[in-house]
Amino acid sequence: MPRNAAPQNGFPGRRPAVAETDIAPAAAPKPRPVASQSLLAAPGAIPVEQWPTPWLALKNRRPLPARPQVLWTYAGLGEDLSGRPDEDRRRVIVRMLTELRHPAGTHVFWPFSLPGAEPMGESSLFWSGVKLLDPRVLLLFGSDTRDALGMPKTLLPFCQERVYGRLVVQLPRPQALAVDEAAFQRVLAFLASLHRFYFAR
Repeated sequence: MPRNAAPQNGFPGRRPAVAETDIAPAAAPKPRPVASQSLLAAPGAIPVEQWPTPWLALKNRRPLPARPQVLWTYAGLGEDLSGRPDEDRRRVIVRMLTELRHPAGTHVFWPFSLPGAEPMGESSLFWSGVKLLDPRVLLLFGSDTRDALGMPKTLLPFCQERVYGRLVVQLPRPQALAVDEAAFQRVLAFLASLHRFYFAR
């Protein structure tokens, strides 16, 4: 593994290495008002001590970043984090983290469902994780993820909206990015631009 490895907490597989990239930046997202802390909400979130055992096990499996800026989620993430990762998804996500070159702790992964876990209210464990981790941005990969979480249908790929006080961005599914290099590069440039606009100040 390269010496300059920069792991991102919460995602399985090899630690992404720091690497140079010559991707041209996408246009910066249009400015949106920054929500005050009092406006942040996590609908249906439940206290950690009431989480089902599989979700507690996921939380305690490895140290989580103290204050991640960006939370990623997509259909199948529960399987990827539970020891049965899809190779195409893993390869896309690890490559993206590697090429973004963001500091460790910037990103965290949290699913909206876990294999074998009983559902506990619609997306309540997802929002419980959001409340615990308190990111500023939520990345939803795929319209299936958007719909599973009850997000606005107006969220289309590369669109962003404030939902419960947080910036929510929808992007294409990892499986689509695995077979479409142009789409992968567009997502990479968009995320680099998003990070610069909201965090690199």
